[in-house]
Amino acid sequence: MDVSENDIQLGEWEITDDWLNDYLIAVCDTGVEYSKFRMVPPVAISSLVIGALLEKLGLPSGTIHSLQEIETIGPALIGDLLRASAVIGQPRQRGDLKFVTVNYRVSNSAGEEVQVGRSTVLVPNEAGIE
Repeated sequence: MDVSENDIQLGEWEITDDWLNDYLIAVCDTGVEYSKFRMVPPVAISSLVIGALLEKLGLPSGTIHSLQEIETIGPALIGDLLRASAVIGQPRQRGDLKFVTVNYRVSNSAGEEVQVGRSTVLVPNEAGIE
């Protein structure tokens, strides 16, 4: 994964059997396909990214997650070490809210992109996001 100077490093996560089982239980997914094929659900990867973004950005109370786009490029497998980075777009003002869009990329331990996505949040003006 190429990294530019504007990228925010979101972290890295080792995907284990236990992590996948905990995720599947949390979302009430009783299918065995993911464990059988040792694949990570794309939305599970996105949830890791969103969690890291919330931590990094320190978004205020009243922030609304309004849009999520996910493009799966390749499979993420149990045992992979996933790394994510993001670029924050220029906030756009609409009334009393700022729209902030973040584009992110996730790669596996071989450096291959497995997912790209975009997340948009609505932030109250008083939050001070420039």
